[in-house]
Amino acid sequence: MEKTPKPYLAYILETLQLIRENTPADKAIFMSDPNARDATLMRLHDIGEQLNRLRDSFPDFYDRYRTDDWSELIGLRNIISHGYGEIEFEKIWLVVNENLPSFTKQVQAVIRGM
Repeated sequence: MEKTPKPYLAYILETLQLIRENTPADKAIFMSDPNARDATLMRLHDIGEQLNRLRDSFPDFYDRYRTDDWSELIGLRNIISHGYGEIEFEKIWLVVNENLPSFTKQVQAVIRGM
């Protein structure tokens, strides 16, 4: 069986759905709920890890489809992994609410084009 990028992208979409469904819609609740923040960070970390694996396993595919969001989510994964105590949750809130909707559309478009 040929290895393809599609399972990575499908997993990313599933994780994005979990973020949408489980991150509080109210910023004040998100900021005051350590469990919600931790769950969101774990899922963002997971997305960055999947993108990192795509980059390593399918470099031509990654180079063809990547956007700044892809690179930034890999960078965010690294920050979450190595600088957890330095996380600025105001920025995480912005990522979830401003960056992830367009990133979701990008991933959906890539899958449709495969």
